[in-house]
Amino acid sequence: MYENVCRSLFEAHKLLFSLILTVKILFGANKLDPLEWRFFLAGPSGTIEVAKNPTNWLGDLEWAEMYKQLYGMSKLDSLKDFDKFFIKN
Repeated sequence: MYENVCRSLFEAHKLLFSLILTVKILFGANKLDPLEWRFFLAGPSGTIEVAKNPTNWLGDLEWAEMYKQLYGMSKLDSLKDFDKFFIKN
């Protein structure tokens, strides 16, 4: 089935089809957390109060975007405390 579908797809769409098929298989086997998948697709959600930029090598805009990603990741069980490797208080 996979080969027949791939034969009818444009080259650019084959990778996307493979990703979707893999994700569906992982969901069926309960090996992919829906919250992690949602974060992968959409990033962090809601209002996030950005901490003061503690670096001198990142601009404020870059810091704010990185902080939002790290904050969102720290809310997932599999990536809990991941932000502590990057943000030293």
